[in-house]
Amino acid sequence: MTTPRRPGPSPGGVTTAVLGPLLRLDPHRPRLTWYSGLGRTELSTASLANWSAKVAGLLRDELAAAPGATIAVLTTPSWQSAPILLGAWWAGLTVTDRDDPSAVAAFVDGGDDAAADEVFVVSGHPLGAPSTGVEPHQRDFSTAVLAQADRFEPMAPLPAPESAAVTTQSGVTTVADLLASAGRSAGRIGPGGRVLSMMDMTLPQGVAAGLLGALDADGSLVQVTSDHRPAAAGLAGLARDERVTATLGVDVEGFRRLDG
Repeated sequence: MTTPRRPGPSPGGVTTAVLGPLLRLDPHRPRLTWYSGLGRTELSTASLANWSAKVAGLLRDELAAAPGATIAVLTTPSWQSAPILLGAWWAGLTVTDRDDPSAVAAFVDGGDDAAADEVFVVSGHPLGAPSTGVEPHQRDFSTAVLAQADRFEPMAPLPAPESAAVTTQSGVTTVADLLASAGRSAGRIGPGGRVLSMMDMTLPQGVAAGLLGALDADGSLVQVTSDHRPAAAGLAGLARDERVTATLGVDVEGFRRLDG
C-alpha cells in the first residue's frame, strides 16, 4: 500500500497525480466497481487507465483540444463518467457541468443534446455497448473512444496547479484545489481503503470525496446508484461481499461512514 499524497499542488495535473502512481503498482487491482440498474461493472487499474487514455486521445488527438479547453459532462453518472473525467484532466482540459457552447465536446445521455459542436452520447451500459438513438449530428461515445490508443502521454505544457480543473455555477476549482480535496478525502479513507458510496458524483465535491479520494488513497470505489439501492440488509451484504472498509452518503451497519 502507498501512503496518501499530501494535499497541495502537484505538477502534471489531476490524473497524473492520482492515477499515475497506481500504474506503477499492481495493474490488476480493482479501482472502480459500479452498481446500477443495468448491472455491475468493475475496472482494474489497467482498465481504468486504458479507458482514460482513450478519452484523452480522443480529445487531444482527434478533436485537437488544446490544454485549457473545456468539455461539458452532462450525463447521468455512470462508470463511464470516471474515464471521461480522468481522460479530460489527463489531456489538461477543464470540465464543466454546464451546457457550454464554447466547449470542445459535450457528453450527454441518450435523447439529450448540447450546444457544443461535438456531442457524444454515453450509454452507461455495463459492458460499454453503443448507445441507441444517436442523432445524425451526434456520435456514439463507445464507438468513438474504443478506436483510440490504450496509452497516453501528456504533452507540454502540463497543467499548472493554478489552472482550472472544474468550472460550475459556483465558480472555478483549480487543479491544486481539486487535489487538495482529494488528499483530504484520502486521509479519511486511509491507505488501501475500499469505499462504498451512494453520494452523488457531483463536480467537484462528490468526485473528489469518492473517486479521486479513493484513488489517491491507493484504494478503490464501489459506487451504488439510486436505481440499484437494495434494502438495508442487502446493502450490508453487498458491503461485506465487496470487502468495503467505509461508506459515503449512506449508513451501513458495521461500517464507518466517512461523511457522517
